[in-house]
Amino acid sequence: MKSKEEVLLSFNESMNGIFTSQDLISHGFSKFDISQFVKKGLLERVSRGNYLYRDALSDDFKLAQQNNQKMIFSNETALYLHEMTGRFPDEFTVTTESGYHLRNQELKVYYVKPELLYLGVMEKETPYGNPVYVYDKERTVCDIIRNKNRIELQVYAEGLQNYFLKGKPDLKKLANYAKAFGMKQKVMEIVTLYMTP
Repeated sequence: MKSKEEVLLSFNESMNGIFTSQDLISHGFSKFDISQFVKKGLLERVSRGNYLYRDALSDDFKLAQQNNQKMIFSNETALYLHEMTGRFPDEFTVTTESGYHLRNQELKVYYVKPELLYLGVMEKETPYGNPVYVYDKERTVCDIIRNKNRIELQVYAEGLQNYFLKGKPDLKKLANYAKAFGMKQKVMEIVTLYMTP
């Protein structure tokens, strides 16, 4: 029979070194087991309810999202995750629904109506190989156009250029999202600006 340490080691392989206390408990470990793993140096408590396996790389993207269920990476952070800007975000930009309180106070937060929160959500790997929720490229383009006044001009311009000139724009999806946000004309003006030869 495997020891608890061996079970933790094999569980770690599927979790990429990052656990919530709920992950560990649902896998059969008790709170006492968790505290023993911390004591022995097998796990490191990095924040309330979040643990790293020894020698695992910390992934701030994953940790931020584990703390906040109704949080999607958006705007500048989504541009970075989609490789539409080379600038690593100074602070993570995220979107949540109006009235929802996020636990991490070091986030730049945008709020939307609940029915718009999951529009264009996809899973994408962080630079550390962990899956997180982020808006797709078309939703991100709509977001940065909507929030232009809160985004650094150079990042805004780089994001649009990379989407329209270096990528494969999905204009139908972009138009559908723009319509959902009531900004179709504004988005179409930018499409015309970039797509007209």
